[in-house]
This record gives sequence, structure tokens and C-alpha cells, in this order.
Amino acid sequence: MQFIHRLRRRFQSRLAALRRLQASAQYIMRHVGISGRAECLATRSADGRAGVMLVIQTPKHVPVAAREEIQQYFRRKLTELGELRDEPFRLVIRDGDDLSLAHRARADSSSARIASVIAAANQRSDAEEPAEQLADLRMTVRQRTSERRQARVDSDYAPLTDIGSLPAN
Repeated sequence: MQFIHRLRRRFQSRLAALRRLQASAQYIMRHVGISGRAECLATRSADGRAGVMLVIQTPKHVPVAAREEIQQYFRRKLTELGELRDEPFRLVIRDGDDLSLAHRARADSSSARIASVIAAANQRSDAEEPAEQLADLRMTVRQRTSERRQARVDSDYAPLTDIGSLPAN
């Protein structure tokens, strides 16, 4: 019977295989207590190998540190169920925190802001520790503040403090 089952699977379409994989993923999700939606997508790697990406959307909280372990678990279980073979597999989890952050995204984001966020996140500074960087930033802010105060003193800037001394028009 298994021989016939494997032979039949070989001639089924890719779409049918993805639907079976999705049903198996939902079964595993129920087994481990993850509620939500599962979606299977066909992928192709850079070298031309067909693969699978499983996208799970759940309202529950899934720790980021445990996601790699969860991906390995799903890969192992889907292989044991016979749904995955030797193909690339990727699991993407969008939990309740990810979904709520997407709703709170800034509406006025620009390309300059996105570029600066990415540059700041990928800035490598092996020589300095974060504490040293913070101390340098504080020193720079203090220096700029004192320069602005000195420039204000050197100019004839005088803030209004007494409104009663203004001339009446």
C-alpha cells in the first residue's frame, strides 16, 4: 500500500502537494497548541531547487529566540509525515506582536528614514563598546549644547521674561 501511495504522490501536481503540506502543518500546529493560519508557498532557490515556505500567522506570542527550534521541529515532523523530502524548507512565524507592530507602523516613513534605520542597525564598531559609544554621544550632545548657549550669549539674544514690560500698541 505504501508503494502505491508513494507512486501516486509522484504524479500529483505541485499544488496538491502544497495543500497536503498545509493540512499537515495545521495538524502539527494544533498538536503543539498554536492557533492561527498556515499558508504554504512554493519557492525556488538560487541554484534552481524547488522548495517550500510555510507562513504561520498566529495571535499568540512566539518568542523570537525559539523560532529556529520551532522551524527544526516542523521540518522534522513534516519529514516524518512524508510531506517533505530533501527540499529547502523555511518557516516564517508572524505572531501577535508582529501583527500588532505592523498596525502601529509610521505612516510618514521615507526612504531616508528607512536607509538610516538600516545603516544604524548594520553599523559595525568592533573597537568601541556600547558604553563607550554612549559616553561619546553624551559628550557630543553636551558640547553642542554649550556651543549653542555660548552663541546665544555672544549674540544680542535676550528672551522675554516679563510680558508686562512690553510697549502697548
